Amino acid sequence: MKTPLSIIIIGSGNIAHHIALSFHEKKEVKISGIFNHRKTKQAAEFAKQNHLDLITDYKNISANADVYFVCVKDEAIAEVAKNIASLGLKGLVVHTSGSTGLSALSKVSAHVGVYYPLQSFSKNDHINWKDTPVLLEGNSKKSLVLLTSLADLVSNIVKKIDSEKRLQLHLAAVFACNFTNALYASAFELIEQNLDKKDTGLLQPIMLQSFNKLQKMSPKQAQTGPAMRNDKVVMKKHLDLLKTNKELTAVYKLLSKLIISQQSSSK
Repeated sequence: MKTPLSIIIIGSGNIAHHIALSFHEKKEVKISGIFNHRKTKQAAEFAKQNHLDLITDYKNISANADVYFVCVKDEAIAEVAKNIASLGLKGLVVHTSGSTGLSALSKVSAHVGVYYPLQSFSKNDHINWKDTPVLLEGNSKKSLVLLTSLADLVSNIVKKIDSEKRLQLHLAAVFACNFTNALYASAFELIEQNLDKKDTGLLQPIMLQSFNKLQKMSPKQAQTGPAMRNDKVVMKKHLDLLKTNKELTAVYKLLSKLIISQQSSSK
């Protein structure tokens, strides 16, 4: 790896922000450009944080950077690829999506790849990059070597994985993180509607304990609650409380059925 590698980030959202932060103070790399197709307040602030002028015209993206990170929404990757395909980029072009295949960048450069951090990114949250898995895919040995060198700068968990398996991991992560968080949101709403907003803090210990148990046992072994016990009396009481909320009633019934099924299959 030559020092420093020149990196251009395309996009200005949460993932772009955290990718830039992950390389902060790494002498091996230098963020040399920030691109966003519109001069939004968020994009301008992101460029300013990196002491750069915001690039808003695709034609003004340098063709001589070493690495280009396409950090945009999944549905925007094809549009970005189309717009940068004619720039004659000589460096490695990567996207950061868990659900988009490597082929989405096939016409952009001779060297393309995927740099997917398996993590949940919120703008003002602190990310422990050393413990964040970074999953890599490249179209050549040269691309993978460069990607691995970059990932090794920030993470202790770097793994080569193809597009098909990465999509499976992305699906699993949606269950483990996004769906779980939606259930946390529903739990907080139940407390706020029937007790007091400050009482949502009463749930924190059980939420933490649930996570901590997973460091010692499998999720099936850690399962507790009325559905695990198939306690129909308690489940009926809960459903009576939810009778005015059809959405949560359906979720309660479906998840209870799932838990019962999981416990039956593990016996």
